[in-house]
Amino acid sequence: MLNIAVVDDEQVHRDILTKYISEWKETNFPDMNIEHYDSAEAFYFAWCGDQSCDIVFLDIVMGKTNGVSLARKLREKGKDMAIVFTTGIPDYMQEGYEVEAMHYLLKPLKREKVWECLEKCFQRKETERKRFLLPGEEGLVKVDVERILYAEAEGHYCVLKCMENRLHLKLGIRELEQKLGEWGDFMFCHRSYLVNVRRIARVGRQDIVMDDGTVVPVSRRLYNAVNERFIKTFIAL
Repeated sequence: MLNIAVVDDEQVHRDILTKYISEWKETNFPDMNIEHYDSAEAFYFAWCGDQSCDIVFLDIVMGKTNGVSLARKLREKGKDMAIVFTTGIPDYMQEGYEVEAMHYLLKPLKREKVWECLEKCFQRKETERKRFLLPGEEGLVKVDVERILYAEAEGHYCVLKCMENRLHLKLGIRELEQKLGEWGDFMFCHRSYLVNVRRIARVGRQDIVMDDGTVVPVSRRLYNAVNERFIKTFIAL
């Protein structure tokens, strides 16, 4: 689910922007939720409740709290949502840099510009989703989740096997499972092995063959669960 907020104190601009986003949603990302607010205060109050917004389109010139002030408050909270300013006055570029705005959309809004902006924001979210940092032997290492094959417990730590290399991590395999849980489709096939289900080539009764030909064991207790997940994932793809 991708959550988008449109914040503008003029209904005509809210409606136009919501229309363009909805059109992009139909052909590019159906699993999207769009909310709209008529003031910075209304959005901030709602956002403080669940902080679920991924992209916010902010009108700069509003009433009591303008878009730049709201953006600063959001960044102070440390949130990394994509911020897009919408304005009829192209004089706020410096403020945009300060709050790491993704884009500026000048009014009157154009459909193709809104769509280009959504594509840029979506690609950034995909990049963030696929890569993250893990503690290695010599410091933090960047890992592409789609390139992970499996992890093997090694004492109190574990070894991460990727398509290109092996990484010795300074964390236990159970802790790694928790970190990977939100990034991909991982599950235990053995008490010492955590596999990326999307990288499984074949599931046997006693072992699993990964995409690179590597063979890892599967326990009798976990075989059915792994095989069912593998089938469901394959069908979903």
